[in-house]
Amino acid sequence: MKTETVVSFYKKAELVCLIAFGLLLLYLLWVTFSSPFSRANFDAEHWAEVVGKDDACTRGSMVNDLLKNRIQTGMQKEFLLAIMGKPDRDDGREVSYYLGFCQTFVDPDTLDFYFDAEGKLTKHEIINH
Repeated sequence: MKTETVVSFYKKAELVCLIAFGLLLLYLLWVTFSSPFSRANFDAEHWAEVVGKDDACTRGSMVNDLLKNRIQTGMQKEFLLAIMGKPDRDDGREVSYYLGFCQTFVDPDTLDFYFDAEGKLTKHEIINH
């Protein structure tokens, strides 16, 4: 092979590798910053309409707005229930709302809230079951 042909081949291979790396980087950024939990503002009426097994993640798309703008650690359980409505599960010190299949197509997600003995919210988390 001629030297020019080898150099040309390696330059093309280098360009292909750079393009592949760039595409991979763009994909990783998209995955990182496109949360399924931040696609819509919280709407209490719409939240209540989606009671039960909504597999489309309708509730899930409102979670970030809900947690940032309406729910605060230390708030009373009654206030949380007034905002969000009847939970799908209420075990006294833990309530859970079904979100649907937001993170995977295999396991559903729930938004769980935990309360202390006085009924004050201590923490919340999204659980992928």
